[in-house]
Amino acid sequence: MIQRIQSVFLFLAAGSALGQFMLPYLTSATNAALVFAVPALNDGRLNPVDNIGLLALTLMTSVVSLIAIFLFRNRPLQGKLTIGAAAVSLLLLVLAAFTTKQTLDAVPAGETVQYNAGLALPALSLVFQWLAFRNIGKDEKLVRSMDRLR
Repeated sequence: MIQRIQSVFLFLAAGSALGQFMLPYLTSATNAALVFAVPALNDGRLNPVDNIGLLALTLMTSVVSLIAIFLFRNRPLQGKLTIGAAAVSLLLLVLAAFTTKQTLDAVPAGETVQYNAGLALPALSLVFQWLAFRNIGKDEKLVRSMDRLR
């Protein structure tokens, strides 16, 4: 059924992935020196829209998580898609950390840049996908045990 707990976890994983568009990784005051040194901060925010790799991985992990929700009748495929989404989330986490590090290294001395909650969202998405996979396995185990009883 679609109201199983793994569907909730997959929905939360997709929501936390899409939340990266609203919550930036970094914020700063926009001024000419900073924009010239770090073009990604031209709007004062670093988010997935500023990097094509981050954008693609963010959209991919959210779309795959949403698709996996509706595969509740085919639990093995749902589990495989969840593992795939978790792998993409892991890549997203690494790329977000790398992009943030590169951006911080390019910031000129004297400029301030603040970390924001958006940096935690790829890790949160990964945790939700792991919880969903764990519950898909429990569901599959339960169905197999019920089949043995019949």
